[in-house]
Amino acid sequence: MTTSPKERKVLTRRHLLAVAATAAMVVVAESLPDGTAPTAKAEPPAPKPGPSTPSGTGTGWMPGAERKPLNRNFTPGARDAQRGLILHVQEGEGSLYDRFSDPKQRSSAHFWVSQAGEIEQYVSVDDRAWTQGSGNPSWASVETSGFATRPLTDAQVDAVARIYAWGMAEHDWPQALADSPDARGLGTHHMGGADWGGHECPGSLRSAQREDILRRAGEPPAAPPAA
Repeated sequence: MTTSPKERKVLTRRHLLAVAATAAMVVVAESLPDGTAPTAKAEPPAPKPGPSTPSGTGTGWMPGAERKPLNRNFTPGARDAQRGLILHVQEGEGSLYDRFSDPKQRSSAHFWVSQAGEIEQYVSVDDRAWTQGSGNPSWASVETSGFATRPLTDAQVDAVARIYAWGMAEHDWPQALADSPDARGLGTHHMGGADWGGHECPGSLRSAQREDILRRAGEPPAAPPAA
C-alpha cells in the first residue's frame, strides 16, 4: 500500500510521539519498581550549628558563664538523662580550658569554677563531657579550683549554687542531695565508685558543702545594689 506525502508526515509524527511515550515509561519503570511516577525530593534542611559552638538560643549553655567551647574531648549529644550535677575538685588551680583542649588528656567537664567564683563553661550540658566514667551520659559536671584538703570558698559555693539554680530552671534538676548514681540532684564523683573511676573526689570537706549550695540555689536572686 502506498501513502501520500501528507499521510507519511502524519505517521512520522505519531511514531515520534509513541517513541517518546515509550521512553518515558521505561524511565519510570527503571526508577520506581511499582511503576508510580517519581516525586521531587525536598531540599534537606540547613545544618544546625555544631554542638561545640554556642548558638545563643539553646538551653545547654548557661547565661552569665564565660563560654569557652571545646572542639575535642567530649561527645556531641549522647546524653540519656539530666539527673543533676556532679561536684569535682581540681587538685590544682587555674582555668582547665587548655588542659581539656589537649587531645592527649581525653577528659573534660561542663563547668569550672575558680576560687574567686568565676564560671567557665566548656561543654553544653546537652552534650556528654568526659568526667566521671559511666556517669557521663546522665550527669553534668563541675570542676572546682583548689584542693580536697581545703573547703570551697564562699565565692565558689555561690557560683556552684548559681549553676545549680540554672539547672533547676532549665533541666529540672531537683533541689536535693544525690548519693548514688541512680539518684537525682547534687552528687559527688566519689558516689560512683569503681564504675566512675574509684576516686575520693571532691573530698569530705567539699561534699559537706552541698547542703549550703542547694540552699543558696533555692533562694531568689539578690536584688542589684541601688544606683
